[in-house]
Amino acid sequence: MITNWIRGLATLIFLPSLALAQASAEKIMLWPTGGDQTRPGPSVVTTAQGKVTQVNAPFLTLYSPKTFNGKTVLIAAGGGYRRIEQAKEAIPAAHFLTQQGFRAYVLTYRLPSANWPQGKGVAMKDVRQALRIIHHQNPHLSVLGFSAGAHLLALAINRAEITQKDDNAPFSVEGMALIYPIISVEPPLDHSATFRVLAGRHASRQEEAKWSVPPAIHDHSPPLFVVESEDDPIAPLQNGFLLQHAATQHHVPMTWIRYATGGHGFGLGQKGMANSAWPEHYLAWLNQLPAHN
Repeated sequence: MITNWIRGLATLIFLPSLALAQASAEKIMLWPTGGDQTRPGPSVVTTAQGKVTQVNAPFLTLYSPKTFNGKTVLIAAGGGYRRIEQAKEAIPAAHFLTQQGFRAYVLTYRLPSANWPQGKGVAMKDVRQALRIIHHQNPHLSVLGFSAGAHLLALAINRAEITQKDDNAPFSVEGMALIYPIISVEPPLDHSATFRVLAGRHASRQEEAKWSVPPAIHDHSPPLFVVESEDDPIAPLQNGFLLQHAATQHHVPMTWIRYATGGHGFGLGQKGMANSAWPEHYLAWLNQLPAHN
């Protein structure tokens, strides 16, 4: 149940600086203001291009459809854990989903690169808190992540030690959609900003495994929907192969869409290119959830 202090902090906000976000949205704080999970100052610092570069008080932004179809998606944009590409990735995705009847929550999570005293796991703690807030009123819940946001969601949802330590009550996620995801920070994939922020150049093999998704996949992991480009220089196709191997080992259904070109960071797709079709494939996948049950 959403606690009274969360209800009290839920307010209507407007995002006029973002061309795709002219409609009102509801802001829901993840943690009490002034507590050890927040810092003084504005909730976020955002550039004119809609990139979040600093998060002092993490929150959810709820986008509601005119007619709700009963399904909800939690969205996390990427940015290498140094920024969050809300205007490029999360907000267009939220608008696409609400137009199809889905309820969409956009997560603004703390950046581990900001030297939080709680350590590098603050963003994952924010995911767990967001899921705890959302799940009671949204039982048909899936997640959608881009790049480092995909890494964040997949790791936070699947890592057993986080589940055991942070959960007061169990909840489930019906599916995970990961778009050009960072999956591993182990060699030879130890070159991304995600690797540099979370593991670091002098990390042990154990530390690299800790921040990689494949070791966290288990028999009860949610079904996967993965989109990648074969020419992605930041999240190479090997990420998908590693995830597929882990999914196969644990009998987790995985829908994998690969495009020959598109690079990294293409959001909902590039006009005139094949990757502009992925949102429709994703919609079809979403609409069949939870087919695995």
